[in-house]
Amino acid sequence: MSGEWTAAPVRRGGRRYRHRAAAAVAAGLLLTATACSSRERDGEFLGSEEIDVVTHKDLPGMSLFENYTYSGFDNALYLDLEKWLEGEEGVQVTRNADVSSAARIARLQSGDADLVVASFSITPDRMKEVDFVGPYLTTVQGFLVRSGSGIRDHADLAGKRVCTWDGTTSRVALGELRDSVSVGGTDAEQCVQKLRQGLVDAVSTDQVLLYGFAQHTAGRDGLEVVPGLTVGAPQHYGIGVAKGHREDCRRLAEWLKGHVGGREWQGNFREALPLLVEEQPDWISRHKPEDDLIDAHSCVDKPKT
Repeated sequence: MSGEWTAAPVRRGGRRYRHRAAAAVAAGLLLTATACSSRERDGEFLGSEEIDVVTHKDLPGMSLFENYTYSGFDNALYLDLEKWLEGEEGVQVTRNADVSSAARIARLQSGDADLVVASFSITPDRMKEVDFVGPYLTTVQGFLVRSGSGIRDHADLAGKRVCTWDGTTSRVALGELRDSVSVGGTDAEQCVQKLRQGLVDAVSTDQVLLYGFAQHTAGRDGLEVVPGLTVGAPQHYGIGVAKGHREDCRRLAEWLKGHVGGREWQGNFREALPLLVEEQPDWISRHKPEDDLIDAHSCVDKPKT
């Protein structure tokens, strides 16, 4: 779907539809008691007064829920986004931190989520199904191995078992390594567990995710990201948005450009991924997108050239 259609998708049945129907009745009863209200009280974004944001909860360094606490770079982005939406747009924001990589598009298209902040790579195929705002981070696909594995370049991967999981772009990129054996997993955590147990020789996905797991298990499992060993094209992480809200989508893109260009982005990255920062002195130029890249991928059906 394309164009400037801005009507919100109808959500029939389920918690949100019933909640909003009740809210509409309550609003009618209060209408005569309130002559006017501020934007903060009657704000709307993406056709709704309540925005549901889905995130991961099992990716160290990016979005992890552990010991009743959220952490990671995606989590920091969510908190800054929540502050903007509630403070400037006047909407209520709710987090649902339990989305699988394979379910991200479906959650947006079904109306079960309004925004996705979940290490969501922007691709031309995905842009046909949902809109993106971003990228807010750029990375490349790398390899996580056990210390002492001897894997240092592509030739060392010949005949090796490399794990990746469903719903990601990582499995496609592994097709470039014709001599390696791809092993499936349900998610990142399962692949890393297989690596710990010696069931696979490497885990391959985006380097920022791999550094998150390496620093999370430091001193316990002896896992490390192989320096300089990459495969596939750069990955650009964007905020997923359902089609049909281009005006709000572009407003979100303007906010994101200010966010990425400000001090918050660098501070969040340093705090979330200290091992990567330590091992990549040029981490800012590698991972921080410029405005023209954000403009080229935000709120469009295909990347601008």
